[in-house]
Amino acid sequence: MESKYYVDFLRDLLSLDEAVRTEASDRVQDFVNLLSDTQARVVGDLIAMLASREESRVALEALLHALTDLDGCGKLDGVDLLPLGQIPKAVIQVEHREYMEEFAPRIARGSTGTAE
Repeated sequence: MESKYYVDFLRDLLSLDEAVRTEASDRVQDFVNLLSDTQARVVGDLIAMLASREESRVALEALLHALTDLDGCGKLDGVDLLPLGQIPKAVIQVEHREYMEEFAPRIARGSTGTAE
């Protein structure tokens, strides 16, 4: 992905505006195949870290979905998913559970998303 668009996307993920963060997370599925392996790792690491601190239910769901988009395209290798284990249980709602169950084995074994 071209650097200008990539940096703009990273800025949107870090936005203070919940709607901008959510929309940025939703856009991952549109360009996941354009990301280099390095770009995908950075995005995945950032999303996992952001998810651990996200207060919005909607934005958290979008972040978790973005990680599954990366995973579905084989671009989650090398991503540190351990921060997902820091999401407070009280924050995890019904719409987040399927995602968390999907990532639970990787979190439990301290995996960085690589297949064994």
